[in-house]
Amino acid sequence: MPEASSGRRTPEVPRSVLWDGVLDRVHKELANASPPPRATGASAQKTLAEAVARAHSHLAIALDPRSSDATDTVSELVSDTATLLERALAASPARSRASDVVGELDDALAGRLRAHEHGVLAGELTYGVRVEEADAAAARLRGVVAALPDQASSSHDGLLSLRLAAVELAALLVRAAGNAALASGAGEAPESRSAALDRALRAIEHELRDRANAVRPPVDDRADVAAHHLAAALRVRAPERTLRTIASAGSDGTPGLAVDAAREAWLVLATHEYVAVVAIDGRLDVPTWERFGSVTSAIVEGAANVVSAARLASRPDAFRHRSAWRHQTVALAYAFEAYVAGLRGDALSFERAQLIVLTRLIRAVAAIALLDLRQTAGLPTNGRAKPHTQP
Repeated sequence: MPEASSGRRTPEVPRSVLWDGVLDRVHKELANASPPPRATGASAQKTLAEAVARAHSHLAIALDPRSSDATDTVSELVSDTATLLERALAASPARSRASDVVGELDDALAGRLRAHEHGVLAGELTYGVRVEEADAAAARLRGVVAALPDQASSSHDGLLSLRLAAVELAALLVRAAGNAALASGAGEAPESRSAALDRALRAIEHELRDRANAVRPPVDDRADVAAHHLAAALRVRAPERTLRTIASAGSDGTPGLAVDAAREAWLVLATHEYVAVVAIDGRLDVPTWERFGSVTSAIVEGAANVVSAARLASRPDAFRHRSAWRHQTVALAYAFEAYVAGLRGDALSFERAQLIVLTRLIRAVAAIALLDLRQTAGLPTNGRAKPHTQP
């Protein structure tokens, strides 16, 4: 679906390729379940606390890499999700109609999942679910449940907190079940790295290195190279018409000239980020990319994870370039502020600045690779664009 071209309309976000079936099963269980008895005070607290404990326990087990029975895992997590929402409904004040609360909870769950999918399609999130997320969500819900006896007949804020916390944990259950339904574990469901993706990423990194070596230094020899290129990166503007063309074309075909223009814009941005990352090395005892062995490995491995963990290689046309560009702008502003703080004496800020810029560089390379894959994946075009990957 195309992204909205103005602020007047919220863009429709496609349902996830992973949790469609899981969410349908949750809906069926909720629809077929008998209306839960209205409960208040200690009774509501006890039944909801039991549902939270069961859901958290099953989710923690499912996220253990040693878990193997995906069929039982999916069924268990689906049941836990439906039960959790039913118990949240039972704990709602008597003045709320059951049908209204069910609809609100259902809409809130679907909305949270759509928001996550939007982040995935912008390259900011993946389908992975971490144990820490599950523990934090369960702890928040337990805190709300502990206050139920005092809030059973009181505030709108208490009810809202209950529903938000229940939906947060329910969304993790659905995401984990979606992973388990597709992959061998509930923690993640990445695509296999293809030879085409690896070739594209290596070629892009080589292209960026050449461009970075060819950039002109600041006119003033006393200028700070990293600050110069961070500021230049912030001034790069996305070609809005081009990105709208790419978004609206989808899998029906993208004009090759639009792909070329978008690719060049991403390359200009990534080149400034590449130079800035390398320049900040001189400010650090240990660069943030050291665990990868080199800047090259950090870029290639990081971008490969962004693409594969979000399952974008098989659907490069689904990537939301406009949203991804907006995230770049916001993050680079933070990076620039951190770098300036480092210049003013906060040495740790240099490390934060480099980490932010390296993260943005990795995502920019992922965006370029998806444009290249889009051209080589057999998607029809009506322009002159050719594959940019090297053999």
